[in-house]
Amino acid sequence: MALLGAGFLTLSGHAESIWIEGEAPTRSDVQHHGWYDSVKKDVLSAGGWLSHYGGNPGEASYEIDVASAAKFTLWARMNPVASKPSWRFDAGAWTAIETRGGRGQQNIAIDNKPDHRFIAWLKLGEIELAPGGHELSFRWEGGASNSGGLDCFVLTSDPFTPQGTMKPGGADGEGGKAEWFPLLADDDPFDPGSIIDMSSLIPAPAGKFGFLKAVGKDLRFEGAAAAVKLWGCGANLQPGRYTREQLAQRAKYLRKFGVNVVRQHAVFDELQTDGRIDAKKLDEYDWWFAELKKNGIYSDWSVFYHWQIRRDSGYPLFDDLEGSGDLRDTYGVITVTPELWELRNRVVEQLLQHRNPYTGLRYADDPALAVIEMQNEDSVFFWNPLGDLADPNPKRWPAHAKRLRERFAAWVKAKYASDEALEAAWGKLKHGDSVKADALRVMSPWELEGKGPRGAFAGQTKRAGDCIQFLAELQRGEFENCKKVMRAAGFKGVTVTTAWQVGGAASDPANIWTDCAGGMIDRHNYFGGGAGRHGITEGKVNNASHLAQPGAGLFSLAMKQVESKPFSITEWTQSAPNQWKVEAAPLMAFYGLGLQGWDASFHFIQSGTRLGDGWNGMSSYASDTPAYIGQFPALAFALHRGHVSESPVVAARRLSRDELFSGTDALKQDATQGGYDAKAMIVDGGTPLEAFAIGRVTVDFSGGETEQVDFSEFWDQSAKRLRSVTGELSWDYGQQLVKVETPKTQALIGRPGAGRIELPGVTVQFRTPFVSTIFTPLDDLPLAKSRRILITALAQDKQAGSRYSVDGTRLEAVGTAPLLLEPVQATIRFRGAKPVRVTPCDHYGVPTPVARVPVDGDGAFEIDGRYRAYYYAVER
Repeated sequence: MALLGAGFLTLSGHAESIWIEGEAPTRSDVQHHGWYDSVKKDVLSAGGWLSHYGGNPGEASYEIDVASAAKFTLWARMNPVASKPSWRFDAGAWTAIETRGGRGQQNIAIDNKPDHRFIAWLKLGEIELAPGGHELSFRWEGGASNSGGLDCFVLTSDPFTPQGTMKPGGADGEGGKAEWFPLLADDDPFDPGSIIDMSSLIPAPAGKFGFLKAVGKDLRFEGAAAAVKLWGCGANLQPGRYTREQLAQRAKYLRKFGVNVVRQHAVFDELQTDGRIDAKKLDEYDWWFAELKKNGIYSDWSVFYHWQIRRDSGYPLFDDLEGSGDLRDTYGVITVTPELWELRNRVVEQLLQHRNPYTGLRYADDPALAVIEMQNEDSVFFWNPLGDLADPNPKRWPAHAKRLRERFAAWVKAKYASDEALEAAWGKLKHGDSVKADALRVMSPWELEGKGPRGAFAGQTKRAGDCIQFLAELQRGEFENCKKVMRAAGFKGVTVTTAWQVGGAASDPANIWTDCAGGMIDRHNYFGGGAGRHGITEGKVNNASHLAQPGAGLFSLAMKQVESKPFSITEWTQSAPNQWKVEAAPLMAFYGLGLQGWDASFHFIQSGTRLGDGWNGMSSYASDTPAYIGQFPALAFALHRGHVSESPVVAARRLSRDELFSGTDALKQDATQGGYDAKAMIVDGGTPLEAFAIGRVTVDFSGGETEQVDFSEFWDQSAKRLRSVTGELSWDYGQQLVKVETPKTQALIGRPGAGRIELPGVTVQFRTPFVSTIFTPLDDLPLAKSRRILITALAQDKQAGSRYSVDGTRLEAVGTAPLLLEPVQATIRFRGAKPVRVTPCDHYGVPTPVARVPVDGDGAFEIDGRYRAYYYAVER
């Protein structure tokens, strides 16, 4: 590789690449603006860009010398947001630049504000160029103040995957043993030699075994003999973002990585325009659903989130809803309004009766539609709405607050014949409480504290219990009615109510009880993240690991599993820039869907057609990264093949109706003290969180005796070690290391230390401080006897140029693509036959044609950064 002049680059062989910085035009007519230019220069190539922001169109031209005739691909790293750029060569016609689908898009605003200061690589096209001098020009006209910015561009006749400021050939050569290596992934070529291709485990088309059913605590297809595990992710259509060719690629990519279900969230929100289903968007979705079905991938519908209604809906309290104009938001307040539920039920009915022209079936009749969630993240017991509706002088929804209090008064009057009976139950009457009252105050989440009511209602435990019962019956009735509408429309799959939490711990058991109206219990949880919340920015990092506290963080969800119901997690992630997020997916698979027997997992959220660029989209939630989808093949293989044994129940917490509506938290597990997404749980006398690592934890509401095994047999508290009742999993939370020791799949997750670790089928000694390393017998034999083994070896990741504080609690610089992966350095020796070949694989799981890992005489071999790989194929 040699530089020919300022900004010019050529590659060896017959390929040629020309890289030019945007801030070095031959001539330009641009107007700079202080605000638009206040960007993170450290993430730009050569530390600068050319920008234009003003009343007139801007232009810039660049002289280019081409050494030999060739077809070049033109890429430009430029602003794709609120900008309308175009380009031309020499005296040719101006060509508009498609700004959708940019690669490595990130916010570069110095203040991190989400305006239109972004950067991304855009593919402008292919062009035949003759040798000699040429001129490439860019123009910005339209958008926001004719704005535009150009960091750099490259013309190349060599295959090139643009990543941040990395030039063609920038990753050539062998790495060092400890050298972090770049993820340079493009669209998956679906090479038949890939060892991570799990397509054969995903029967196609989806629906071939009939409708999905909730059978006791399991999910099962009508025509299948065994229960099924749904392992998937959120994968929204995002109408207008993808071509059908790209969606076809995306479906194949998901299937290859072991995904057998995706969640569309929220169906109505994505498919509506002005409060009505948009026929064009619906047609896009119909095609996407059919393509997923063709690839064996089932769909889960999260139908509503912030559902908006129109003024012409006829709803009498329309003007009391939030918003303005002829569209109003129903989120929150809909939980106390059966009339709004009925309006919404008609939309569900309409969607289910729609005939998909690409499948020929109504959605109600299509078994590829496996699950429907009635409502995303909404509960009558949450702060929104109950905190506002309980205010004596509500500022939000005053008409709805009045109606709710009137309903509560009618409920109380029906239960208590007189004020004497009411006082005998509630104690001294106050706040205008009387069976003769037209309206009675409901209690706020803060007042419904787990140990009993506080504030103005302190000591009135029975009043709290009645308030909880009234609200629970109201919410469960809405769920039951919605289910009836879906069944009447013909839907035969699994129903889910909502996944949401409460604001006051006393109402938590009752809230779970209302969710039993559905066929499956569902919950959401998040962990990690930082100052950017939904995105990644400089500032505080929530950098804890789950491994120091078994059952905490994401996995406090274990306390919500109902004994006789399937259980799903339709949203979860350990959010970037948390440095230990590689632990989350294996723990979810091995402990959640394995040991605990959970039935469905949806990582939040998948949004691309391939592995992403850098911290993908600078999102805290991205699935398209090695830490998540990169581990899916190994995890899906273990789950779909049933490698991890499900535990019997070790803690069966059974509540009576009296306990359910007692006005206190009978489970003694307060999950209201954490954040909105990343929930924490405080256990005060209830089942300890550590039970998650021992065996299945459940709750039930039909009475009966609570049962619990003697945890001391499996829990050495002084040594800080836990083992599962199945004997296949162990969790050392002193060292922060999990061992997976099934006869087939085996793994190590966490901090292995420097010593040699013995698993039943393999011995490993690491030189990397934090790892997730999974050994998968691809022939489905016990690992010690397997002839074909996949090693998935991952550690930390970061963007090029990113920088953490020494203690890891702050992200000091976000950097830019590519994503850099810390290599796992380890000496490995399998029990049984010596390997005949150990081959590093590329990011698509394809063994490299020339590289081989040397194997010692005793069968031991070393993996490290020299191979720039996280997949290895072992043949014996």
